[in-house]
This record gives sequence, C-alpha cells and structure tokens, in this order.
Amino acid sequence: MSHSVSSGLLILRLVILVIMSFHGTQKLFGWWDGGGLDRAEKFFASQGFRPPRLMAAVAGVTELTGAFLVGAGLLTVLGVAMLTGVLTNVTAIHLRNGLDSRKHGFELELMILAGVVTVGVSGAGQWSLDQWLAVPGRSWFGLVAIAIGLVAGLVISATRDRAPAASRQSG
Repeated sequence: MSHSVSSGLLILRLVILVIMSFHGTQKLFGWWDGGGLDRAEKFFASQGFRPPRLMAAVAGVTELTGAFLVGAGLLTVLGVAMLTGVLTNVTAIHLRNGLDSRKHGFELELMILAGVVTVGVSGAGQWSLDQWLAVPGRSWFGLVAIAIGLVAGLVISATRDRAPAASRQSG
C-alpha cells in the first residue's frame, strides 16, 4: 500500500475517531451538551429499545471503543465490526425519514458507515498500530467484520418495540 493511500486512510480513521467518540461521550458522560445516559435513555426508550438505559450505555461504549480502535488502527477489524453494527442500527432507524438530515434522515450515518466500510475493505494502512505491532490479518477479515456488524445492527434494530411511545406508556 502506498504512503499516500495510507495517509488518506489515516485521515479517514481520525475523522471517524472524532465523530464517533463525540457521539459516544455525549451518551455516556453528557459532554458536548449531550445529556448523558439520562437523555440517551429517554431517546432509546422513544425508539423502542429495551431496556433503554442498558442499550444506551452499550451504544455509547460501542461507539467510543470502536472509534478508538479504528482511529488508532488497533484491532481495526474489531472496531469496524463495532461501528458497522452501531451505524447500521442508526441508519435503519432513520430510513423512514429519507436521506435528508433536516428531516432526521440518514445521510450523516450513511457517510460515516461508508467511511467505516472503506477502512474495513482497505485495512487500516501503514500508519496504524496494527501495522506497527504486526497484528496478523487477512484481506477477508475486514469483509467478515463488515458482515458481522451489518447483521448485528439489523438484528438490534429488528428487535425494537415498534409500538408508538404513547401506547407503551399507557399500556
């Protein structure tokens, strides 16, 4: 892999690190006016996730851990699987709103997911801890990580309670 391709992958990985750790720390710690687990729990409940606080915590930890692994290029395939799962789930939630982010669509999630899939397909590149630590890998590992993440994200999304929030509260 050329230095310019590895440099491009490093930039992409660092952008993913910034965006996904931003979201994870909002959920877990309330940083960046995120509201922490209390606000995340309410949102997850409104989207039908059960139990909502646990699911919010799992999502935050997955976002933060996956962001660190992809950003550092350390155990990159694990980070790719984690972030692919989270982003597939979030994209599935927003599909009904269409692509337009002004209408709570899925354009941002799709862009980040495309970046994560790119890292999964390409590998982390020469400027990564995987490379420097000689972590063994095969070219197909990234594809397997993507597939695992897609399945996990779709399963989590499919298991949500689809009843409207008002009927859940009154029932």
